[in-house]
Amino acid sequence: DALLSGYKLLKEGKSAVDAVVECVRVMEDNPHFNAGYGSAMGLDGTIEMDAAVMSSDGKFGAVAGIKNVKNPVLVARKVMEETEHIILCGEGAERFAKLMGFSEFDPTTEWVKQKFKEKKSSYYKKLKELAELYGFGTVGAAALDVHGNLAAATSTGGLMFHLPGRVGDTPIPGGGTYASPLGAASASGHGECIAVNLVSFRAVDMLKEKPIHQVLGILKDEIPCRFGIILLDKHGNPGNILNADYMVWGYVKEEKLQVLER
Repeated sequence: DALLSGYKLLKEGKSAVDAVVECVRVMEDNPHFNAGYGSAMGLDGTIEMDAAVMSSDGKFGAVAGIKNVKNPVLVARKVMEETEHIILCGEGAERFAKLMGFSEFDPTTEWVKQKFKEKKSSYYKKLKELAELYGFGTVGAAALDVHGNLAAATSTGGLMFHLPGRVGDTPIPGGGTYASPLGAASASGHGECIAVNLVSFRAVDMLKEKPIHQVLGILKDEIPCRFGIILLDKHGNPGNILNADYMVWGYVKEEKLQVLER
């Protein structure tokens, strides 16, 4: 549904930004993903979400640690289009969301509440296991429109049991989200590692000299952590690499829909 909703907008002549935001919004509304409705709880039992949007003309907007909204990606787009800032965080992001007309919404699901209750007692003993449980629920999209513009968007609820105030890679330009005239990328995984290694920026930047399959191979060899990335070049060629256990990704190209599992 997410792929087709974004592709429908592209067929109607809408922008790449329109497409990636719509695609991510649909996934945020799905409680099976760790983004928007269904996001993971932090150590204090609250949900803090990150989201970002970037277009190939260099515009970027993100929210970090935002609470009580249904679709963080829509707020991130407003940051990009309605302000001179690139990132709003915490209470400031929430006040901005209200100013932009977004209603308050509790993104907690019963499944997440139950998992939080079950796992909290063993948190300190099994930190790594718990982090991996929610390490790859992040959602993202990349698109190329009929005008040759590219865009990427990403949204996440972060790691379960993260410390309050923790910000991952998603809202960091070039970390979990990046777009330029060369391509667009969205990444998921160990957020701190993705951020400090600027994984999405590196992926897109390497497209200057290398084809997409070579770029993905280099990333798999060089990035020292668990991650997954979707990458789209300026010709519309899609690619994915996963240095972890499991990831579902897909693409639509020339009316052909492909959904793949790794």
